[in-house]
Amino acid sequence: MTGAGAGWGTLAVLALVLVVVAIALYAVRVRRIANRVGSFECALRRTGAKDWTSGIACYGAGRVYWYRLVSVRLTPSRTLARDELVVLARERRPGAGHVIEARVSHRGEVLEIAMVREAFAGLVSWLEAAPPRGEPRL
Repeated sequence: MTGAGAGWGTLAVLALVLVVVAIALYAVRVRRIANRVGSFECALRRTGAKDWTSGIACYGAGRVYWYRLVSVRLTPSRTLARDELVVLARERRPGAGHVIEARVSHRGEVLEIAMVREAFAGLVSWLEAAPPRGEPRL
C-alpha cells in the first residue's frame, strides 16, 4: 500500500470510530433519561407548528423536565413549573386511539403535548395533587 492509500484507510477507520462513539453516547444519554423514575415519552410542539418533536419528560420536585429525544444536551430542553402548567383541552389523536393530544399553557405560552393515555392520566393526577396556591402551609 502506498502512503496515500494508508492515509485514507486510517482516516476511514477514525471516522468509523467517531460514528460508533457518537452512537454509543447517544444511546447512553437516552437510556439514562428514560430509566429515571417518573419518566415518560412525550412529544411537544408549539401551537400552530406542523411538526412534533419527540422527547422524554421526567417528573421533578414541582417541575416537569422535558428532554428532546435527538439532542446532545444533558440538560432539559424545557422545564415546566407545576404551579404554572394548566391543561386547556385534550382529545384522542385521530388514528391512534391510545394517544392523547393536549393543549397546555405555561407562563402564557400555549403548547401542544402528545403522550399515551396512561402517561396523560399520570400528568393530570400530578397536577391535581399540587398543594393549593396562595394559601398558607402548615
